[in-house]
Amino acid sequence: MLHEFPLSEVRLDACVQQRERLSVAEFLDEMAVAAHHHAECRGIHLSVEPASRPLVVNADQQLLAAAVMNLLNNAFTFTRPGGRVVLRAREEGGRLLLEVEDQSGGIRDTVGDPFQAFGERRGRDQTGLDLGVHIARKAVHAQGGDIHIRNVPGAGCVFVIDMPLDPEEASTPTTSP
Repeated sequence: MLHEFPLSEVRLDACVQQRERLSVAEFLDEMAVAAHHHAECRGIHLSVEPASRPLVVNADQQLLAAAVMNLLNNAFTFTRPGGRVVLRAREEGGRLLLEVEDQSGGIRDTVGDPFQAFGERRGRDQTGLDLGVHIARKAVHAQGGDIHIRNVPGAGCVFVIDMPLDPEEASTPTTSP
């Protein structure tokens, strides 16, 4: 089983955050190491695509790790053996975008809001996404970030965690080669 960072909704709502400056490259490496065995056991290729330059984000490492690991676990669950899952970091407009891209075939329309816990999806198909996506959203929102999905029916999904970069980092201009 993938190393999980268990967080209940109660704990997310009441937790004291321990924000710190995190190197995005180091964080991605840690997530890849933690997830590699689970991907390998399921016959899934996990690739990591770091940002084009060093990035720093102010975040609670445990909350951010919980969000990313829950999204990776979801991707591994719904991607068939032989498929690929990508963990990617990129910068856009002074913000960090952490992406988990899968080859799950996409989310069916009958799933409803994939960020709602199953019990909140009254009358909808309750198969598919698990509680991990709901927890990931709460963990990201608790840090002032957002999370959304790009769904490509028949291909897969890209879950995107969107967080502000460290203010000093965001004001540092990128240099062109």
